[in-house]
Amino acid sequence: MKVLSTTEVRQNFSAILSAINVEPIGISKQDKEIAVVMSTQRYSELTRLEDILYGKAAELAIKEGFASNKETQDLMDSIA
Repeated sequence: MKVLSTTEVRQNFSAILSAINVEPIGISKQDKEIAVVMSTQRYSELTRLEDILYGKAAELAIKEGFASNKETQDLMDSIA
């Protein structure tokens, strides 16, 4: 992932909007990464994967007796 300073982002914002269709762009301030800019398509993919991961974790918790079906469903509803 390419990382740019906040100054570079301000100076090249239009180009960055085009570049995020290829890969996410990191943003740094005072040599510390503070944010990532990505396309809405990539963001949607990541949130879908996150939902799958949470679902699998809930299934495992039920299977191993860590949580009941109701507890798991309540948790999933609260974060959805």
